[in-house]
Amino acid sequence: MVIQEIIAIAGKPGLYRILITNRANLVVESMLDKKRVSIPGTSRISSLADITMYTTGEDALLMDILNLMSEKAAKSELPAVKSDPQAVREFIDAIVPNLDHERVYNSDLKKLVQWFSTLRQNDAFPLTSEVAKDEAAEEVAEEATEEGQDKKSAAKKPAAKKPAAKKAVAKKPATKKTAIKGKAEPKGKPSQKKALVQKSTAKAGKSK
Repeated sequence: MVIQEIIAIAGKPGLYRILITNRANLVVESMLDKKRVSIPGTSRISSLADITMYTTGEDALLMDILNLMSEKAAKSELPAVKSDPQAVREFIDAIVPNLDHERVYNSDLKKLVQWFSTLRQNDAFPLTSEVAKDEAAEEVAEEATEEGQDKKSAAKKPAAKKPAAKKAVAKKPATKKTAIKGKAEPKGKPSQKKALVQKSTAKAGKSK
């Protein structure tokens, strides 16, 4: 049960659970007889979430002490708060040994045991804090936001560009030189064709 919902009202016995709150009044339910009543907003009330107890070290939250009592005395028989104050003190000391008895009185211990008994009868344990729930919800929301941002950033990343393939430069075919140089004929020697002409001319002269 959320401890911020549980209050004690000055002049009224037991504990109450807040059902409805507004500016003018509170609607509460008694944790003793389950009766619902409306109380004015000017009533003196104490939230169990705001109560601390003196110890020999730092002050302890009432919520932590009650939860510790639930862990160590979940099924234990509670001492009779009206008839045996010493039994109440020993019961509390066995659970919270560092209480400062110079500032925590027998009346405080009596009220602590009564409240514990009422909460146990209403299955209120473990008591939790609204602040802790809000922080847990914020952490979940932050994680969800971070995951969403990671997904968005991953989606925005452009695909890696592949390096452009180098275009092969077309090689121009080497121009073959087709001009074939004839062999230079030796100077002073008539070509073979000319020599044949001269021989044929000489034969024609003899035949005359």
